Amino acid sequence: MIIAMLVLALQTQPTAAATAPPASPPVPSVCPPPPAQTSSTPAESQPDLARSLERAGDNVAALKRAIESIEPAYRADMEWLIATMPEIDLKALTAEFLLKNVRLAERARLEAPWGKDMPESIFRQYVLPYANVNERRDDWRQDFFDRFTKDAWKFKDPIDATKWINDHLPDALNVHFHATKRKKPDQSPYESMELNYASCTGLSILVIDACRACGIPARMVGCPAWKKVQGNHNWVEVWWNRWYNVGDSGSDPRGVDWVRERCMTETDPDDWVHAVYAAVWRPTNTKYPLVWAFEIEYVPAVNITRFYTDAVEHPVTEMITGIDLVEQMIRVAAGEKLGFTQDQIPRRGWAMECRINAEDPFRGFLPSTGRLVRYQPPTTTMEASSPVSYVSDPAGRLVGGGGVRVDTGV
Repeated sequence: MIIAMLVLALQTQPTAAATAPPASPPVPSVCPPPPAQTSSTPAESQPDLARSLERAGDNVAALKRAIESIEPAYRADMEWLIATMPEIDLKALTAEFLLKNVRLAERARLEAPWGKDMPESIFRQYVLPYANVNERRDDWRQDFFDRFTKDAWKFKDPIDATKWINDHLPDALNVHFHATKRKKPDQSPYESMELNYASCTGLSILVIDACRACGIPARMVGCPAWKKVQGNHNWVEVWWNRWYNVGDSGSDPRGVDWVRERCMTETDPDDWVHAVYAAVWRPTNTKYPLVWAFEIEYVPAVNITRFYTDAVEHPVTEMITGIDLVEQMIRVAAGEKLGFTQDQIPRRGWAMECRINAEDPFRGFLPSTGRLVRYQPPTTTMEASSPVSYVSDPAGRLVGGGGVRVDTGV
């Protein structure tokens, strides 16, 4: 039995770093004078950092040297990076590698046209890191800084800059997609450049690293397995006030591509193998599923399936308050605080949502399966003869609203 529920709202409550020679001589890395603020907090007094230093084993001296040698204004970011690094890197990366990475990331933030507007939490999670998943730790940042910043920074908007990078990177690096000619899925930047081929994962790593070199927040996103079509996929998201999906080379992040369309019908937030994950840097309770190496569990992630499957998570609330709740959830997940209090939220007009749920009210609203005979809402992912499974909930929704409520005049 399929019933319709009406909702009316009156108000809302890796390994050692590897290097490869760039195609042209690099420009010397001169970091601009840092801002005046400094971090004077002793490294060992920070619990997460202290634990990381303890786990570093014989490499602890290199990590301490990186902390002590970095400019005072950048020390907090260096400490954060080391405090959140996976153990495999704590035991292997050199002070020189970390110093170069942090200084160039800070330089990109200072010089990029959009850098001053970038939240600290976003910078740390999606620009500062030197790796994405488990790829070899290449020393790519100076090379990609030299190759891409000059043209990328001609744009005032990082999304326009991302489109330029996405359009030009395959030819600029002579790396193109091929499902079998690539050596392995998780190729590092220079491994892909040596082979001239990469999988969707390898190309994503290249695009993300190029974006980060230009001061553009970027991360890897993927689905371990589609529900209907065989295979997995990894792609790129870039952030500017919200996350944008970067599709195939040459596509605009602001458009809708096949990835978003497939996520709407072939993912499931409650089934880990069919969910959509975003790789993050700071440890979480969720691991990024590496389909080429399931045994690796040190890549943290967040489940973001709902951001792809729910075009509007709470449409009634959003219509009467004007607040994009998905955007706010992303900001909170990135470590930001809400920029408003409950008392500051406006309530204007009215809105209601009609949901069609595949539930049986006579059995405690348990899922009710079957087959649709006739079903024709304005927009839908279902049609007549579509099977209604236990995960088809809701099967559809219709949202409407108005500017003024007659009973309140608001």
